[in-house]
Amino acid sequence: MALQGLLGGRANWRDGSEVGEELGARRTEYLADRVAELEQRVDRLALLSMALWTLVKKHEGWTDEELIQQVTALDLQDGDLDGHVRPAVTECPQCHRPVSQRHRKCLYCEYELQGGGAFDGVTR
Repeated sequence: MALQGLLGGRANWRDGSEVGEELGARRTEYLADRVAELEQRVDRLALLSMALWTLVKKHEGWTDEELIQQVTALDLQDGDLDGHVRPAVTECPQCHRPVSQRHRKCLYCEYELQGGGAFDGVTR
């Protein structure tokens, strides 16, 4: 790297190309790959959800209206009908400070919290 890069000017590689441009291009490529990966995961989860709902309707006789009611009830658990699931904040049994359910231990005193739900660590 050129000395001017260390002093606040533009940094260059030995071949004269700018460091920032190359790092920016790498970051852009990484983010594009990450978005593609997340899109694949969402598509897979949507497919699995559709398959499960089809089986539940067929074997249990539940209706789409019942599903929508349940989704609405779960969505409202955090007080907002916004299409998002947010973990509830509870109190640490040891230090009595607030702890998000997405954490496995208290951030303040490191008390190991007891899990127990099927979706522990899944919702954020």
